[in-house]
Parts: sequence; C-alpha cells; structure tokens
Amino acid sequence: MEAANHSKNSAMETENHVKHGTIPKSLISKVNFSRTQRNSLTIKMLLLLLTVCFPHIFSAQNAYIAPEIKPYVEFIEKCNTSPVDYIMELFEKYDVVVLGERDHRDTTQYALIQQIISDPRFIDKVGNVLTEVGVYNMRGELNSVLQADYQNNSDFEKALAEVVFNIQWLPLWEKTNYTQFLNDVYRVNKNLPTDKKLNVYPTDVQFSWEQNKNITADEFRLFLNTLEYRDLVMGNNAADALLNIFSGSGKKALVIYNWWHSFRFHENTEAKHSGYQVIADRFPGQVVNVALNWAILEKFNGIYTGLTNNGKWDAAFAACGNKSIGFDLAGTIFGDDTFDLFDHAFADKHTYKDVYHGFIFYKPASEWISASGVPIFRHLDESYVKNELVRRLQVFQNNPNITEEFKEMLYDYAIGLSIVNIFEGESLEMIKNLIEMYHKP
Repeated sequence: MEAANHSKNSAMETENHVKHGTIPKSLISKVNFSRTQRNSLTIKMLLLLLTVCFPHIFSAQNAYIAPEIKPYVEFIEKCNTSPVDYIMELFEKYDVVVLGERDHRDTTQYALIQQIISDPRFIDKVGNVLTEVGVYNMRGELNSVLQADYQNNSDFEKALAEVVFNIQWLPLWEKTNYTQFLNDVYRVNKNLPTDKKLNVYPTDVQFSWEQNKNITADEFRLFLNTLEYRDLVMGNNAADALLNIFSGSGKKALVIYNWWHSFRFHENTEAKHSGYQVIADRFPGQVVNVALNWAILEKFNGIYTGLTNNGKWDAAFAACGNKSIGFDLAGTIFGDDTFDLFDHAFADKHTYKDVYHGFIFYKPASEWISASGVPIFRHLDESYVKNELVRRLQVFQNNPNITEEFKEMLYDYAIGLSIVNIFEGESLEMIKNLIEMYHKP
C-alpha cells in the first residue's frame, strides 16, 4: 500500500514538474543516457507537456468532424457569451424576454434559470418572472409566500405546499422543477430588502379547485373547451401583469413559456396566436423570444424522434465540449436552418430566425434530468390530500370509480420524488448515433 502511494505521489510530483516545465537536477543527475536516448526522452517529455497543457490540440487532431458541421463549429468557437450574460444583454435593449422552456419535466434547465434570477443585474433591473405554469388568480397568494420571512424552512415549505397544491387547473402539477424554481425565488428573496424582492406572476387561465368544490364532470368539460383560447388568455394575463410592472416599479420581466407558447407566429401559418405573440403584439418592439436547445418531437406530446437539424447542432456543440452560450439567430448559420421542432404548421415553411430571436445551448440532451413529485405535500394533511386528489381526478376523467388502492398510489405519486434521465436506453443510443454521424471524439 505504501509503495503504491509512493508511486502515486511520485507520478503526481513528476506531472507537476512537467506542467511547470521544470525537472529537478537531482533526478537528472542520477540517470546516464546516451544522446539518442536523451533526444528520445526530450521528444517524449515535449509531447507530454503539450498533452497536459494543450489537450485540445490532440483531441482536435484525433476527433472526426464532418464537413457539414464545420461552419457551426467555427461559429461556436468564436462565440463566448454565456447564457446568463446573453439574457442580461437582451434586457439592455428590451423590456421582456420570453424564454422557450423545453420539456416540462426537465429540471436541468432550471439550474440555468436559477443562475439568471439570482444574478445581481437581474435583481436590480428586472425583478419579475412570468410563468406559464400556475393559474393567474393565485398570483397574490403565491407572492405573499415567496416574499415572506419565515422563522424556519418547515414553515415556508408548508405555506408553499398549500399554494402549489392549488396552483393549477389540472388535478395535480407534479413537475418537480416548478417547486424547485419557487424555492430558488424564495432563497433569493430572503437576502433582499422588501423593495427588491422578486415577483412571480403565473399567467395560465383562471380556475380554483377550492372555489369549485361541487363542480361536476360536465361543468368541467365546459371549462376545458375554453382552453382552445388558452394562449390568447395567457398572453393577455401576461400583458396585464406587465402593464402593472411598467407603471409601478418600472422594471422588466422574464417570461418562461414552453416551446409552443413561445413561438413567433406569422400570417401564413395555420395557428392564430401564441402566448408570446400576444405579448409582442401588445408591446411592439419591447419583446423578444429565446429558445433553449431541445430535441425533436414526433408530434405535440409525442415521443422524441431526433435532434435539431438531424443532429448537426448537437454534434457541433459536442465538438466544442458542449459549450454553453447564447446568441441572436439572425445572421447565423443556425438561424438559417429550417425550423424542425415537430411536424406542424411551421414545417418546411420557416427558419429558426423566423420563429425565435435568440438561442441558448445549455446542457446536451444526454444530461437532461426528469424529476416528478412534490415532497413538500407531506406538510399537508394526508387525508385531505388523498381525498382531494381523488375528487379532482373523478371530475377530470369523468370517472367516479376510483379504488382505495389507486388513492394510495396517487398519493405516493404526488409526494414521492422520481428522478430519471430523459434519454436512456434506445432513445439515448438514438441521439448518440445521430451525433456520431458528424462528430466522434
């Protein structure tokens, strides 16, 4: 064991010397080499030095980069604007930035959002976040919790659980990242004076499970029919919140909308509106949208079938070490590519720069993590949560026959925490194969 440690320490010491370009005379004097051996050793030491200090030289020589992605790689190598800096640069020019969230389940992207909302520039100049998730009528209760000062974390979690349990028109919003995001807002607010605390405005259609204790399945169907105009309502709710923000604090706002709701629409598309488009129309020249990197869906709420531009984008970023950057799409090779998120009204009709102002690459698809479950619901009365979830599900599914066994399963699903890779098994192999068509390390 001691010999192994001595060998390891010696190796580390030698490597340190190599990195700093110094070899102790005591080591050199103990060994006599011929001139040929010394020359050979010099070459080896030089190669080792270059490998340690400039690994990208050798990896670039050994890596395969297809000609099709070289222009993308060249652009990425020249771009050094971090996602957070890019968002803040946009806020220097615009009052509203709409961030196109990817998969609702993905919690990875919320690590980036946490970086944005905790940045001092965001706190000073922006201070407001509008979200797709959450009914608009809960905004007051939500901010009362997020801006309060609780004596301990347990009290905060209980108060937050009460709001989150009623935040959606769906029976349950179990995506962990939403609660994670609200926790992040509270953590930021704890260290801020009252006049600087962040505000969160949910913008979804108005609804209350608490105020609809006796709603029937038929009545709920009538409510669901109104969701045909959900984007129009969301956009107008956001616009109303923005009017209050602009006339009050004079600050700005980040809007987090899922990809469909964050599209820029055009006259020659079948769709009439998106949440983003409604906001942009209400505040001309003040609003921009930014897409996060995503994977291709077969159809709305379908399965993943590929990567952007058949894997070229992801391969180019992989060739650059999956560098996190943000940039405007206009005037770039990325912006000129056909918008190919899924087969819909935009297919083969528009480029990425037509649909989004900017783009952010943050974490490759192979690293996206899905998290579901809201453990803080444990703070609520167990019997109440179980019975209320069953009631909501009976109304939502028009199914009065829910067993006790399913009630227990539903509760466990709500309070449990499930964390998995979004891409694994065959789907992970699929995206790896797509990337390796254009880049191999």
